[in-house]
Amino acid sequence: MNPTANISINTQTPTVCIIGGGNAAHVLAALLPSRGISTRVLATFGDEAERMANGVAEQGHISAEFAEHNPVKGTVNGKPEIISANPTEVIPGSDVLLLPLPSFAYQSVLETIKPHLKPGMAIGVTPGQGGFDWVAREVLGDLVDQLVLFAILPMPFNCRITDYGKQVEVQEFKHNYRVGVLPTSATNDIIALNEKLFGHTESCGHFLSATLYPVNAILHPSRLYTLCKDWQPGQTLPENPLFYEGMTEAAADMMNALNKDLIAIGNGLVAAGKEAIEVPHIYDFLTRYVYEDNSPDLATFFRTNPAYKGFRCPFKEVEGGWEPDFANRYFTEDIPLGLCVYKGVADLASVATPTIDTVITWAQQHMGKEYVVDGKLCGRDVGETHAPQRFGITELAQL
Repeated sequence: MNPTANISINTQTPTVCIIGGGNAAHVLAALLPSRGISTRVLATFGDEAERMANGVAEQGHISAEFAEHNPVKGTVNGKPEIISANPTEVIPGSDVLLLPLPSFAYQSVLETIKPHLKPGMAIGVTPGQGGFDWVAREVLGDLVDQLVLFAILPMPFNCRITDYGKQVEVQEFKHNYRVGVLPTSATNDIIALNEKLFGHTESCGHFLSATLYPVNAILHPSRLYTLCKDWQPGQTLPENPLFYEGMTEAAADMMNALNKDLIAIGNGLVAAGKEAIEVPHIYDFLTRYVYEDNSPDLATFFRTNPAYKGFRCPFKEVEGGWEPDFANRYFTEDIPLGLCVYKGVADLASVATPTIDTVITWAQQHMGKEYVVDGKLCGRDVGETHAPQRFGITELAQL
């Protein structure tokens, strides 16, 4: 992608197409129309489009219930102009496509919308992890050079659907955002757009910074490793622990250690001439930027912040109690599309990542996968990851 290409984005009266029918898509389908933004929804999974359209037709709108501590409070009602499973009905004529999707969905969604994309469109992903720009280049080819890609950090909402197509509860609506943008010449336009949609926004530097930001792939594996590292098949817990409110000092220490590896990767990239790379610490990003929280440490932050209340661990109920579910996305996404991405970049930059290696090696054994072998990302299942090597990026200069 040409980082200096000049593509202008409609930031004043954009038509936005939300892609997906999940929790965040429901909030967007209520919030954006309520703010006077022309909004469409493309939901291609199963019967999501039909169910959402029926819910809106029956109720007349989608309701988002925002907790009182948020910048938006109470009930917000909105009605998208079109809800469809057919890209032809919603993609053409849209200026901005918003993908509030997990990293594993990038490829299939881009393949679906590719025939309907037009030069000048902007495609935004949130929370923007997992090497979205590499996936886009692989799927879209040279068309990427005629589009704007951007990642929104963090995901704007912590939310849960309570009545499909009708109501969603928003526990947290974030205050502040950072964006990575390609081409870089569109950064100011995307900042203006994201502020119109969500709130205060700054650039995080190169798009690679968004890929390397310490969010889920630092947070989730740390808690799970310290909770389950000694687990053996057949062992159970009497109840499913609270994921955040039960955060331990050991898990916070593991987060710090993983983040230390990640910061070392960022420093290695800067030393190699990648000046626009920014890799913060997860504590600084979450407490000083996203939430403006005064907690003295990570463990206290997760145990007390209202955005993280009520979430359970990715365990499954079995005879005798609860055991880890290694097919849950906290493993299947945060390891191959998270930690393995960091590891792949580290290998290119010749940066040692001892803690990342430890967690991947532990997780891959339980997942039945092979990513890291003898300290290198060279196992048989690297092709399932979003590491740069999977996309043919084998030298640092290619980043």
